Amino acid sequence: MGLTLKKTNKKYGPAQCGELMLIHVCTGCGRISINRIAADDDASRILDLFQSSLKLAPAMIASFCQDGIRALRAADKKIVHSRLFGNFISIKTRYDSLGEM
Repeated sequence: MGLTLKKTNKKYGPAQCGELMLIHVCTGCGRISINRIAADDDASRILDLFQSSLKLAPAMIASFCQDGIRALRAADKKIVHSRLFGNFISIKTRYDSLGEM
């Protein structure tokens, strides 16, 4: 259904420092739970899930909140990308303007 960050008890850590988690809604009973993302899960599919979760109905988001789960929203896109793909730093070298040698 969506993504959230695992709550941490770090007193001085940043608010958005938790592990990326999947929000799951059981199709049988409607129970909402969160599950860890495995190392072999497809990051592109998780990103697709995040994109589709941005279209969830406000009532569904409210039901997550009632269970103490904060669904990640569009403003959290940078966090999702960094958790899935890491932080990339572009370093320009003097060889960039020379082309391949």
